[in-house]
Amino acid sequence: MAQIVDVQPKDICTVKLSYNDGLTGDINLVKAIERNNFYELKNNSEFEKVYVDQITNELCWPSGVRMCGNALHKQLSLLCLMNRLKINLDND
Repeated sequence: MAQIVDVQPKDICTVKLSYNDGLTGDINLVKAIERNNFYELKNNSEFEKVYVDQITNELCWPSGVRMCGNALHKQLSLLCLMNRLKINLDND
C-alpha cells in the first residue's frame, strides 16, 4: 500500500495528505472524528499536532487518536475521482 509522506493540518478537522504514489489532497475528518468520539481533535491546538507514524502508516495525535493511512488513501482516491467526474454527494 501507499505510504503517507506528508501531512499538513489545514482548517479545523481537515488535513492535506501526500502519499508516495503521488496522491495528494485535502480530506475533511469531521465525520470520522464525530463517529468515533474523537472530540479532543475538535480543539484546533490538538488537531494541529498531527503526525505520521512511519511504522504503522497512521495519522496520530498526542492524545492517542490514530487513523489508518490505508483507509484514508482509499477515501482520498475516491474524492479525487469524484472531483474529476464532477460528482457531488454532499448531503449535509
